Amino acid sequence: MKKMLRLLSLTFMMALLFIGCGGKKEAEETSAEPVKEKVLKVAIDKDATNLNPVFVTDLTGEMFAANIFDTLVSYKDDVSKPAPGVAEKWEISEDGKTYTFYLRKGVKFHNGTELTAKDVKFTIESIMDPANAAASKQYLNDVETVEVIDDYTVKFSLKNVYASFMLLLGSPQFGILPSEYIEEVGMEAFDRNPIGTGPFKFQEWIPDDHITLVKNEDYFLGKPNLDQAIFRPIPKAEVASVELKSGGIDLASSLLPQDIMSFQSDSNFEVQQTPGLSFQYVGFSAVQKPYSDVRFRKAIYYATDFDSAIKGIYGSTGERAYSWIPPVVFANDKEYMKSKALPYDEAKAKALFDELKAEGVLKEGMEIPILSPQDAFRSKIATAMASSLVKYGFKPKVQTLEFGTLLPATEEGKAGIYLLGWGSVPDPDRWTYALFHTDAGKQNRSKYSNKVVDEALVNGRNTADIAKREVEYVKAMRQAIGTDYIHIPLIFKNINVVHTNKVKNFKPSPQGYIYLYTPENNVDIQ
Repeated sequence: MKKMLRLLSLTFMMALLFIGCGGKKEAEETSAEPVKEKVLKVAIDKDATNLNPVFVTDLTGEMFAANIFDTLVSYKDDVSKPAPGVAEKWEISEDGKTYTFYLRKGVKFHNGTELTAKDVKFTIESIMDPANAAASKQYLNDVETVEVIDDYTVKFSLKNVYASFMLLLGSPQFGILPSEYIEEVGMEAFDRNPIGTGPFKFQEWIPDDHITLVKNEDYFLGKPNLDQAIFRPIPKAEVASVELKSGGIDLASSLLPQDIMSFQSDSNFEVQQTPGLSFQYVGFSAVQKPYSDVRFRKAIYYATDFDSAIKGIYGSTGERAYSWIPPVVFANDKEYMKSKALPYDEAKAKALFDELKAEGVLKEGMEIPILSPQDAFRSKIATAMASSLVKYGFKPKVQTLEFGTLLPATEEGKAGIYLLGWGSVPDPDRWTYALFHTDAGKQNRSKYSNKVVDEALVNGRNTADIAKREVEYVKAMRQAIGTDYIHIPLIFKNINVVHTNKVKNFKPSPQGYIYLYTPENNVDIQ
């Protein structure tokens, strides 16, 4: 009996010990802090205008498309050669006119449906459809057919050799669309609720306040580190700097030179710089008087001390531009184009303005609108131009507009003088055709048209030989910029990105995109 009591007592004590240990473990688990979400807050200099790749016309839209969508091939980590994207491999025919892509199996859109060759065909045909008025339609003039061979094979047949076709297919504007979903909701609705296969999913868009993306847990190339990214449009660079210092944001670009220098000396921040593939310029309407008169455009060029203005406003954030083609892209023709840039010369400006006044093309006291984005750089250039024009008896009016208003106002040659920018892949076709060819569409905002330029741009696009291509693009730029002065090039911008030391694995892209995930750089925040 005593043995039985001792056994029961021992059993009871062991039970208490077991319960106590379990209770302690449970208490520890209950008191443990929940895992903190990794949220990156990013400043962008303007709000997006569109998120549907078919409708995208600007770098901000392209940046979002690059995070939400995937393309057939990828240039995210290396702009010089294509890496596999949705397509795991491809074949190009000997004559350079047939491209066959073999798609990965099991790539899923954010709504769970699988991406197939049907979606690739649908995407290309949507861009080519005039009803969608896609800005990138102009790049597909040489596409004859897009053929679905099977669910995972698609073939492009071209009318002519197209030297930069692979670069084209890697552009964010060619993000692969979910055909079934868009057929259900329509292209316009899709613009406000985009679904891609990319590393991040669209969550929310509050215009002029923020756009939120969340990670795609099932991304086929790997899981993103960030749980969420919040992009806030902050047009004023000085405000973005204050927000960065106060912790309101974690990462920003397009900051003022003096602020960049300040961050470089602050151990709490890291400044990253890379040669850029972005550009800013002054454009003129080719279809409205007096802007369509080359004498007026030359007078504007002479009237403003652009060298001093660019140096004072942009500082070391870039290199003075004299052509449209960046120094890192072949056919830039820098020395010749520099010789054709017009120097600051008040006497020559006055002579041209007086000549135009005498002919009745200009009137004393005439109002001259200058349209600019809200960013500090271009708005200050616009102000410098306006200050110069006052001396010649004009009433310049600088209008700084949000991009949602500015871009439509500059289409079809409706803006007499405007300041805009451009960024693209390292091939001269993408830097010239869209802006200078007669049939380029809405991105030819000057509505510039010149037969010599048109012919050169087509020849450059349809020639594989780099030396021959270079001859054509040099010819086009010498005519459009060095003779017709339809644009005044300002600067090729370096990409300067400032972020807190909490941000890890970020690498700036030459185009100025904020890539949240690439196979080589999976952005993280501590």
